[in-house]
Amino acid sequence: MKVQNVQFEGSAGRIEGLLKFREGTDPAALAVICHPHPLYQGTMHNKVVFATAEAFFSLGCEVLRFNFRGVGLSAGSHDFGNGEVEDVLAAIDFLRERHPGTACHLAGFSFGAGIALQTACRDMSLASVTAVAPSFKFFDPACLSSLPIPKLFLQGTADSICSPEDLRRLYPGFLAPKSDVWLEGAGHFFAEEIEALKTSIVEHRQFLGL
Repeated sequence: MKVQNVQFEGSAGRIEGLLKFREGTDPAALAVICHPHPLYQGTMHNKVVFATAEAFFSLGCEVLRFNFRGVGLSAGSHDFGNGEVEDVLAAIDFLRERHPGTACHLAGFSFGAGIALQTACRDMSLASVTAVAPSFKFFDPACLSSLPIPKLFLQGTADSICSPEDLRRLYPGFLAPKSDVWLEGAGHFFAEEIEALKTSIVEHRQFLGL
């Protein structure tokens, strides 16, 4: 196992990331993980992002966490969800160049979940998209009504930042395959439910195609 600092080019310049992989062996799949809102201290080091990344790594993925533009050492400035989609596409390209032809999964937390869903609507060649406490404030979720890849949603019932009611209202209109996991009593940051969150992702490995 190795964790490596990496840099790759995005439309706003250099993007910094952390790559976790197993040396000497090809990964079963690839996974890109997106962090929460940059204007509210969101970075790739967020504990929910880390937990999500660990879940995908345990499923055999080579996993890339990265900082959106304007965060940490990543160039550029916050673009209110527009340029951030370009950042994700650059991250996906970086992994695919390392392992051509290997399936790539996408996941995100909060703002990052919304960006991941929006990106999946742009790149339907992704293997799946996982949205942890998704925010629907920055894009039109109508595209999810025709998105054919597996969509996994994980939501705490006591989330006071990304409303559980938004997901309950919108979910019936999303195209299958889809699955939702409700963590009873969990707040936005899953304070006591991090292990349950990881377990829920791992338990969906067949649904995600892993």
